[in-house]
This record gives sequence, C-alpha cells and structure tokens, in this order.
Amino acid sequence: MAGVAAVAIGVVVFVADAFAPLNVAIAVLHVAVVLLSASAWNRRGIQATSLVCLGATLLAYAIAHSHEFSPHAFGRLLLSLSAISITAFLTLKGQAATQALVEQSESLRRSEAFLADTQRLSQTGSFSFKAPSGDMYWSDEAARIYGYEPTVPPTMERVLARVCSGDRAIVRGAFDQALRGDGPIDVRHRLRMPDGETKYVHVLARTIWNRDGECEYLGAVTDVTKATRAEQALHHSRTELAHATRVSTLGQLAASISHEVSQPLSAVNIHAKACLRWLNRPEPELAEVHNTLARILEATGRATQVVARIRSLARKGEPNHVVLDLNELARETLLLVQRELQTQDVTLRVELTNDRAVVHGDRIQLQQVLINLLMNGMQAMRGGTGESLLVLRTVIETEGDVTLTVSDTGPGVAPENEARLFEPFFTTKSDGMGMGLSICRSIVEAHHGCLRLRNDPRITKGATLALTLPPYRSDIATPIERTNVSSVGAL
Repeated sequence: MAGVAAVAIGVVVFVADAFAPLNVAIAVLHVAVVLLSASAWNRRGIQATSLVCLGATLLAYAIAHSHEFSPHAFGRLLLSLSAISITAFLTLKGQAATQALVEQSESLRRSEAFLADTQRLSQTGSFSFKAPSGDMYWSDEAARIYGYEPTVPPTMERVLARVCSGDRAIVRGAFDQALRGDGPIDVRHRLRMPDGETKYVHVLARTIWNRDGECEYLGAVTDVTKATRAEQALHHSRTELAHATRVSTLGQLAASISHEVSQPLSAVNIHAKACLRWLNRPEPELAEVHNTLARILEATGRATQVVARIRSLARKGEPNHVVLDLNELARETLLLVQRELQTQDVTLRVELTNDRAVVHGDRIQLQQVLINLLMNGMQAMRGGTGESLLVLRTVIETEGDVTLTVSDTGPGVAPENEARLFEPFFTTKSDGMGMGLSICRSIVEAHHGCLRLRNDPRITKGATLALTLPPYRSDIATPIERTNVSSVGAL
C-alpha cells in the first residue's frame, strides 16, 4: 500500500508541477513520496525513488518554463531539489539506523536464547546481588535450580527456604559477606526441594563496582548433583576395592599371622603348665605362680594386639584421619610381614629417621599401602640369584615432607614399563591382578601425598618406591582438614 500511495502522489505532484499554473514550489511534495518509499522498499528502492523524484522535478520545470526563464521559478526548483535530496539522505540514514537496531535486537534475542539454552544444558544459572540493599536478580535456570517459577523474584528468604538446615549457616555467612562487599564467594551447599529431592549446588560470585561506589555481585550457581553423586559412588567403589585388596593381602599373610598368634599362645600353654606344677607341690610356690600368671597376661596381651591389628585391616568402614607417627606405623606393619620375610629368606634392613615422622592420615589405609610395597618388593626378588635384601627407610625432606622408601634387589622395572607401573590392571606377574599399586597411589593421593618410582642411575639392580606425605602441623589445618572444611556443604 505504501508503494502504491507513493507512486500515486508522485504522479499527481508531477502533473501539477508541470501543467498547473501555480506559483508555489509544489515539487516539494515529492518529499512525501521519498518518505513513503522508506516503508515500501529497501535502500536501493529509496535511492531509485529519490532519483525519479529529482528527475520528475527537473522535467516538470523544463515543461513549464521552457519558453522563458523565471528567477522565482528557478528558485522554487532549487528549493524542491534541496528538500528532496535532504529528505532522501535523512531517510536513508534513518533506515540504516533502524536496520542496525533491528539487527542488534535480533542478535540480542539470539544471544538470550543461546544463553538460556546453554544454561539449561549446563545446569548453570546466573544471578546478581546488590550490596548493601540486598536486591537480587536471577535467570530462569537459576530459578529452576532452586525450584521456583521464573516469574518469582529472588530474595534471601526464598533461597534460605530451599537450603538444607545443616548448610544454612554456610549460606547465611555467604550472604553476610556479600552484604559487606567482602571479596569473591565460593560456596557449595545442599538444597532440599519441596518433593524431598536433595540437590548439590556450587555458587561462585565476584564483585563489580560502579562509578558511584556501589557494589554488585555477579555470579553463577551450578547444579552439581550428578557430579557429586558420581564422586560419592566412585569413593564408595574405591573403598570397597581397597577393602577387598586388604582382605586379599591378609590371605597372602596367613603364615605370618598364624605365626604371630601362635607364639603368644604357645607361651600361654607353657606358662599355664608351669603354674600347675607350682601349685601341685606339697607347698605351692605362690610367688612363682604369681610371676607366671603375669607372663600369661603379657602373652595374651600380645595375641590380643595381633588379632586387633588383623581385625582393623579386615574392617570395612570410612577413613578415619588421625595424627600418627610413620615410624611407629612401619614398626607395627613389619610385625605382620615378619614371618613372610623369613619364609622367603629375605633380609630386612630398617633405617628409620631419628626425628618424629608425624603425618595426618588413616592408619589402616597407610598400613595397607606399606604392606603392599613390602610384599611387592619380596615378590620381585622371588626366584632371583644373590642376596634378597629389602630396605625400608624414612627421611624428613628439606621442605618438611615425610618420605618412606622401600627398596629391593630384584630385577627392577623395565624402562618401557615405568610409565604404566601405576595403571590399573597392569602387572608383570603371571598371578597378579595389577590393582595393588593403583589402589596404593589412589590412597596416597587422597592423603595429598605422592607415590612414585624412584630410579637411581648409579644402581643397576632393584627398584625403589617412594611414599611422600605432607607433615602434620598443629598450628595450621592440614590439607585433609582444609578439604573437609571447604566441602562441608557438599557432603
């Protein structure tokens, strides 16, 4: 319709300008034609319409004033041409600005759609929080994560209503920090949804300041429920696998365990018979009986300790991190493998540091690692020639870390196997599963330590496995304690 109207007006103006005896600049009305063309056609159409209007104006002037020159008519011609040209220029500029605005609007719409889709796919919502007013805004995905409709405005009360009771202190602390504008926020906590479902979320936010000195937090909240549950399942599987490996190791140590238990039981039997002899005398030797009973109690205590150590290794449970001396743990562990050393004719040399090798960790898990390293060393020397020597050392590194090494005089590790030594299911033994060292490394890394093969080019025989753990410091939180504190909300 706009195009038809423009053509009609253009024809009427041309006819009036060329044939009507009017002393006015009627050609100026071509401006309306140019303006209407902006609604009907694109940029090229506007340019063509403007040129046609300019040409029609010149043609009408030539028809009307070809017989004589009139200064007034010529002035009206220049006025009309100027008006048409300026209108065309402004119309083209306006259309370009309108098109740019439309493109920006479309780009913004696409960006918002992409952002919404990305947030939905990644389960990450965005939010803002103004301090100290507490005004909040959140995206549709953030509202969905907290179980609200997108139209529901966010408030601290609505957020806290979804937070599990055990984590509300953490979230309130984060809100208080935001109200003060006190640095970035990094919080993990749980949500209890109206249907009873538990969600795990990770909240990150940073501050921005405007020219007026007002603080606003821009942040993201991510639903990490699937990842957290996968981590929990992985932790459970690792715990089960570590327990199965411990039980398997106890089977390999059956001879040593039997020897450790039979020794105090044999002593009890001998001392009990002695007691009977002292009591069967015409005059019972009660002093000797008393001393012998004391030795029986001592022997039963030793047997009880051995059984307790075996039961603790076989027990299934969550890790219990305590302060312990790695030297003392090594001495306890050697009692369990003593018989195995004798059976395989392995000479053991123990070189423990005189300093206290104090670390923070789970006694059972670390003992499992040490048993595995000792058994691997003995198995590596099985069937070899020459002296079978196993060396256990503890040292305090320059940085304070505690390192325990187990060295053997076996054939060593082939260079092509070094990179795969700690891979699951990799083994060079015909009867091995290849899980021992892999589980040991997982345990050590969970203690923020490292387990590695230490090669000395000067030594052409044997292998050395080094276990390094961070030292326990009573004046600061240990790495494990810091991890527990930072992940309270996620557990």
